Amino acid sequence: MSKATQPKNSGKLWDWFGLSYASFLVMPRVLMHEMPTEWQDKMAALLYEYDETFDTSSVVSSVSVSGRNSDGKLTKLPDYILNYRHPDREEIDKLKR
Repeated sequence: MSKATQPKNSGKLWDWFGLSYASFLVMPRVLMHEMPTEWQDKMAALLYEYDETFDTSSVVSSVSVSGRNSDGKLTKLPDYILNYRHPDREEIDKLKR
């Protein structure tokens, strides 16, 4: 892994987050498994590299994710997003662009 990092507030990752105030990136596992195998392999390699670089065990032991509906109210995440063992392909296909 290269020691060089992007200058603060620049680069493609900064651009991807845009003007949001997001502190985390959360991606549903069930949807990541729907991506092509090559994409999954690249993602896994990046996640392994991230884990080899940072040990956050002293910071937090777990993180929970909650959803909000279009009115901004907390809402339960749909089962087809949570159930990666038995994906609901019909619901997943509705999310594809």
